[in-house]
Amino acid sequence: MDTTIHSQEEAMDVNTLRKKQLTFALAFGIPYFVSIIGLYLLVYLAKDWIAGQTLGGMPLHYVLVGLVIYPVTWIIFIIYTKAANAMEDTMQTRHPRE
Repeated sequence: MDTTIHSQEEAMDVNTLRKKQLTFALAFGIPYFVSIIGLYLLVYLAKDWIAGQTLGGMPLHYVLVGLVIYPVTWIIFIIYTKAANAMEDTMQTRHPRE
């Protein structure tokens, strides 16, 4: 009976962890995808203006698409991965494997 209670608590913790991770993923994912799509739309819709602009000797659309998106993506990926792993680590400390 004690193992049943323990497994029920662990199942509830796993469901709680999944909900937290989903909420966290959506909090990162939705703004990220909106900003990426918005940036591409900006470059596409304002291509005549953006093509005429330069930044550091490079066309602005190259800078926006090539030099802004990828580093931001990696930074967000690293932050998200560390936070998600920390959530799982707290679960692991509550219910260590025997």
